[in-house]
Amino acid sequence: MKKTIKLILKLCVTFFLMGYVIITNDLRMAFVYFSQIPLVVWLVVFLLTCVAVSIGVVRTKLFLVNHSFMTLLRVRLISTAYSFILPGQMAAEGVRAYLLGKEDNNYGQSSAAVGLDKLIGVISLLVLGVVGLIVTRSLEWSIVITLTVFLVGLLSVILVLNITPVYTKIHGVLAFLSKKTGKIGKGFAFALRIAESWQGYVNNKRLLLKNFAYGLFFQFFVAIICMLLTYGVGAGFYFFDWLWIHAMLTFVLLLPVSLGGMGIREGSLVGLLGFIGVEAEQALAVSFGFLAVQLAQAAAGFGFEIWATLQKRKSHEE
Repeated sequence: MKKTIKLILKLCVTFFLMGYVIITNDLRMAFVYFSQIPLVVWLVVFLLTCVAVSIGVVRTKLFLVNHSFMTLLRVRLISTAYSFILPGQMAAEGVRAYLLGKEDNNYGQSSAAVGLDKLIGVISLLVLGVVGLIVTRSLEWSIVITLTVFLVGLLSVILVLNITPVYTKIHGVLAFLSKKTGKIGKGFAFALRIAESWQGYVNNKRLLLKNFAYGLFFQFFVAIICMLLTYGVGAGFYFFDWLWIHAMLTFVLLLPVSLGGMGIREGSLVGLLGFIGVEAEQALAVSFGFLAVQLAQAAAGFGFEIWATLQKRKSHEE
């Protein structure tokens, strides 16, 4: 009953936000801008998307070495499909952790790997976001300073959460509570396994640095993709601006208040791109471009899943 109420509330928020964006902007003009994106831009965007997705898979494989590249790719694309129907990005990451855990019946390790992979990705995004704010010449200094303080503050909070003494206390509490009987004890025991896997990864500094380096490359390619979409709708090149815009947008999309981030993504892009002089309708067209890229990934994910299901049936028949 509670889940149904939450779903209804999130649907209401989604429809309200999308309705507000549609009413306050010229949707027809936004589609005109979207239709004007050259074919060559789309080809390069999808090529770079393949590169970015591959880098993302390699990052995850650093933590889950027993999983094949194709398995990690399939699960990543499937989780992208779920991001359209689940509230917030973290819910889709939960699906990815579940599917990977199901592969080898090690949900604790997969949860820790996916969580840490996401965390390092956010850190690399915030680092590049700060660089983008420092380098850009599109904003007034007052706005640059405000946003830089905000991003640095987020980065500081994330780094503080990984201090060893904090982990030690959490581990001790979970170890104590895991001894309880019933479902409560099992739940804390599962959390303890996640914490232990997490700490095992954190202790490997070389592994973390490699993941972080790949994370920088991943965000670099994403920024190029965003820049190309902005150029495609006729708004110009904004590579360094996209470093901080994407950081802000990602942070907003983490909030589980609407399904698939719909409404939040469109409204945020209209506001953020408006800072650098991009028209609202052009910003909406860029948002439609993001949607098209995500839909392509989701379709590929479902294609992989159907193929895997057919292969399993074929092997059982033989």
